Amino acid sequence: MSRSERRARKTAAAKHHSAEGAKDVAGWVDSRTNATGIYTALLSRHVPKGTNWFYTLGSATMFIFAMQAITGVFLAMYYVPSTTQAYASITHLTNDVWMGEFVRGMHKWGASLMIILIFLHMGRTFFFGAYKYPRELNWVIGVVLLVLTTVMGLTGYLLPFDQRSLWATVVANNITASGPVVGPYLADFLRAGPEVGATTLSRFYALHMMLIPGLIGALIGAHLFLVVKLGTTAPPWVRGTRPKGALDEQSVPAGVPSSDDAEVPVAASAAATDADPAATESAAEPPADAPADADEPDGDGDGQRPAAEPDEGEASA
Repeated sequence: MSRSERRARKTAAAKHHSAEGAKDVAGWVDSRTNATGIYTALLSRHVPKGTNWFYTLGSATMFIFAMQAITGVFLAMYYVPSTTQAYASITHLTNDVWMGEFVRGMHKWGASLMIILIFLHMGRTFFFGAYKYPRELNWVIGVVLLVLTTVMGLTGYLLPFDQRSLWATVVANNITASGPVVGPYLADFLRAGPEVGATTLSRFYALHMMLIPGLIGALIGAHLFLVVKLGTTAPPWVRGTRPKGALDEQSVPAGVPSSDDAEVPVAASAAATDADPAATESAAEPPADAPADADEPDGDGDGQRPAAEPDEGEASA
């Protein structure tokens, strides 16, 4: 055996052992985390027929949120939450840091794109009727996610602390203060002082970086759990057509689904009979070749049953 052949065999054996080791490690991790089951539940689910690209709006929104989190961590490495240094740190990030302008642009436009995608996703959910029973809670979670995403965009808009972001925040705070009952208290909480300033910037930075992303992540997890548990709603043009071979409505007993028509409860059978008088009349009519009933009147029409004739023994006695 030549040296090259021995080397090739050693390489193949090493690859085989490494592959077996990787399988053992993967099996060990899967036995303790059920990663395969999670993968099957999330990515190998059955979806109804007729689904199209409108059904990817939710996944696109989640992808944009992940990109916002990643780019936000990168921006936080260079940002200084101070009224005197915030704008300078943003300028340094944009002009001097490698790929800084690109990452900041992704974060800036990703915020607007995320709000647009949430609106489109909720529009698809509404017009496809996916907010109805039993998915009402998922719809409520989506509405809360829309509000939190809008607030996250508002809190992030102040962070550069230039003239445009400052006065836009002042206007938004005044609009919030004009709300009924809780409006003034909410405006005071966001402003964190008598006017928009350093304390406002610190509070917006904390809300934008920690509190709101955590809430959004938790609600997205609950949203996905309900989607996996309840399944995906079929499009209206699929729900509006009867499957091939389905029974007619008239041939299905009253109160019994078409899939359960083989086992009809007694009450359902009675209800079906009451609903169809023709069936009752046809059941009451005896067949043409059936023998006459013993209780029927005789030919005299008196309605009495004829007396039985005595047999010979009784007559002789």
